[in-house]
Formats: sequence, structure tokens, C-alpha cells
Amino acid sequence: MNWNFFSFFLSEEGESFLQFNPNLLETNLFNILILIGILVYANNVSFSVTLRQRQTEIIQAIENAQNDVVTTSNYYYEIEKGLTQSLFWLQTWKVFYQKEKIDVIERKYEIIKKGLKETFLTTDLLISTLEKKAFLSLQRYVLYFTVSTILQRFLVLTTFEQSRLIELILLKLGGNKK
Repeated sequence: MNWNFFSFFLSEEGESFLQFNPNLLETNLFNILILIGILVYANNVSFSVTLRQRQTEIIQAIENAQNDVVTTSNYYYEIEKGLTQSLFWLQTWKVFYQKEKIDVIERKYEIIKKGLKETFLTTDLLISTLEKKAFLSLQRYVLYFTVSTILQRFLVLTTFEQSRLIELILLKLGGNKK
């Protein structure tokens, strides 16, 4: 017997191109089905365990990544909240210390201003007192000089000359002529 593996597709003269071959070993269809069965069984036995393990690892990695994302988000939120609180406290302290600095400067300014006012007031009083003393001295000197000059001339003069001299002095001092 002549074994031809492609006998399913070959035709002898007078026979149809496709025919049923009762010899199962000669048919490729049976061989192909056995091969597919063996491949499916091998796949289920060897690859399915590895694929299930790999699928479990991938699912576990995804769950771990999701947990890491949630943890990181929470950590980021806490850090952001802490930063916001820190910025708030820094701003509050800045305003507080700025007000405190302004208060210190204003207090020092008021102390210096008060001291300068006292110094200027004392100096002003001293100057006005000295002016008054100088003016009184000048008045006394002018009066002394005038009186001494008048007495020297007045005692020597006649009555008519004395009255003329009094009128002239009154005019020079800003008096009115009668």
C-alpha cells in the first residue's frame, strides 16, 4: 500500500476531488484534531498556571500602585496642608513683628520728640530770658544815659530852655506836641 499524506486532496482518474477516506490514520483531519487537542492540553497544563501566576502578579502590582497613589495623594495633601499652615503662621508673625517694629520705632520717635521739645522749650525760655535781661539792661542804660545827659544840660539851662528841651525829648521819644 502506498501511503500518501496528501491523499485527501489528490484524486485518481475518475474519482472526485474530495472524497471520504475511511482509513483514519491516513486522514490529516484526525491528525490535526489530535495535534490541536495536545496543544490545548499542554497550554492548560503548562501555560495556564504561569499565566494565572503572572495575572495575579500584575493584579497585585496594580493594586500596590493604586495604594501607593492613594498614600502619595494623602501625603501630598498633608504636606500641602502643612505648607499652608506654615505660610499662614509666617504671614501672621510677619504682620505681628512688623507692628511690633512700628510700635518700637513710634515709641522711640515720641521719646526723642519729647526730649527735643523740652530742649527747644528750655532754649527758647533761656533766649527769651536773656533777651528780656538784655532789653532791661539796655533800657536802664538808655535811661541812665538820657537822665544823666538831661540833668547835666537841664541844670545849666534857663526855664524856657528847660521846657524846650523837654518838648524836644518827648518828640524824639514819640510823644505828641501839645
